[in-house]
Amino acid sequence: MDHWLENKQLPYHLVSACGLVRKDDLVLVIRNPKRGWELPGGTVEQGETITEALKREILEESGILCEPEHLAGVYQNLVLKDGYGPLEGMKVPPIINLAFICRYQGGEAAVSDESLDVRWVTPEEAVRMVTHPLYEKRLADLLKFDGTVVFSSYEYDNKTAMFKTMERL
Repeated sequence: MDHWLENKQLPYHLVSACGLVRKDDLVLVIRNPKRGWELPGGTVEQGETITEALKREILEESGILCEPEHLAGVYQNLVLKDGYGPLEGMKVPPIINLAFICRYQGGEAAVSDESLDVRWVTPEEAVRMVTHPLYEKRLADLLKFDGTVVFSSYEYDNKTAMFKTMERL
């Protein structure tokens, strides 16, 4: 019998999506108040498809409308983490992030409650700007996307900024 059935505890993950939005030779980055520069994206809400969530999050964080074109990466963090803001005092479940290549459709770059700055930059500039280990790796994978979806399952400790890579395909 499966362990979760014995304990009557369903296994769960949060699902999030991020996107590398391309406009001509530039890519979109946002500056998050907690994590610094990163690709826009966020958590899928109940009743929402993954691509709806991706487009909503990118629009909310940056003012940019986009269209997802390719699923490029699947990243599974296996660690519970401490919540912050409205989730202070709670443990946030592990996250599965789906990373997409997206095409710019319209809109003007604009900051929001979730972004301190929004910029169109060259891929080289984005690599220098995005320094958080989780997002640095995703950006690198997305920039070298060749049609093959990358998969990574890992444990990441926010306090030490250390990875324990479990599996990478």
